[in-house]
Amino acid sequence: MSLPARRCRTRIRMRTAIVFSLFLWGLTGCASGMSDYSRAMVTYQGTFSELQGAPDQYRGQVAMLGGRIVETMPSAEGTEIVVLQLPLAMMDKPALDKVSGGRFLISTPEFLDPEVYRKLTLITVVGEVTGHVERSVGDYPYTLPVLKPIEIRQWAQNGGGGGSGPNVNVGVGHSSGGSGGGSAFGISF
Repeated sequence: MSLPARRCRTRIRMRTAIVFSLFLWGLTGCASGMSDYSRAMVTYQGTFSELQGAPDQYRGQVAMLGGRIVETMPSAEGTEIVVLQLPLAMMDKPALDKVSGGRFLISTPEFLDPEVYRKLTLITVVGEVTGHVERSVGDYPYTLPVLKPIEIRQWAQNGGGGGSGPNVNVGVGHSSGGSGGGSAFGISF
């Protein structure tokens, strides 16, 4: 094999390694949808069904939950958001392809506009468990764990990824034709 051919192969291998390294770096940069500050505060490690079954037992703990907004109700005392829980997937995003464990309530003394926190919007919340409230869903009495939010993240409704993770697109190009050759790459999330 000639020296120019070896150099060309070496360049291709180096570029491939660089592209792959950048791709992995990009993925780790997108590993969390919630801030590191909020994630560090999470103390509740149980399941949603355990929390829903005995919310007062976990009072004072900080949980991270996600789901789809059922209703946003502002009042003079603040705002309540009823959320249909969904398990969290990549980037802390609610997974649309998973089964809900029930409902929970976000309660804050702040005004949260129902046009911003619209019905069916996917959200993830890190919040302190403050107890529970009893509500009715139709004629069925229902216990909702209550979270006082520390951080709320809304997710774009872009239709891609099924709600279970990021849309990752990678493009790699290489040309050895012409006088100088060349290569390019791109990563988008």
